[in-house]
Amino acid sequence: MRSKSRNFLNKRGVSPLIATVLLISFAVALGSVVLNWGRNLDISKPGDVCAGVSIKIRNIGGSQVCYFAAGQGGYINFIIDNDGNKDIDGLGIWVTGEKGTKLLDFNEFSIKKGELLDIKDDSVKYNSNIDGIIKHIQFFPKIKIDNSIEICVRNSVKADNIGAC
Repeated sequence: MRSKSRNFLNKRGVSPLIATVLLISFAVALGSVVLNWGRNLDISKPGDVCAGVSIKIRNIGGSQVCYFAAGQGGYINFIIDNDGNKDIDGLGIWVTGEKGTKLLDFNEFSIKKGELLDIKDDSVKYNSNIDGIIKHIQFFPKIKIDNSIEICVRNSVKADNIGAC
């Protein structure tokens, strides 16, 4: 009986280093499977009216947004792409300057799905005397549901690369 138990004790197993490598590689593989599976989930709520709303800022001459700072006569230029599957019925623009912030509201800016909004004039006014040099700008898309306007805050985009026009 002793010889059988000695044979069992003399058998060699997997070394601790190999076992550790195998466990880590298994954990990494399982983690990558779970992450890839999670990317495809739609986490929007069933009643979320902003689920198909998506905008993107195009570059204008090397910057996302450009502005002309001439005191009260200043303005902001930008190009917004509607790359979602819903029409956008307005934009909220939150401008943060060195001296203060300004919330601009434009219900007349509509962007059909797959199209873009190209503002190259002085329709978006900015007073650099009051708010200072622009640090960043955030664009909030709006959609019309029945007779009310919904602001899609989670679908906003932020421009940090701001240049002069």
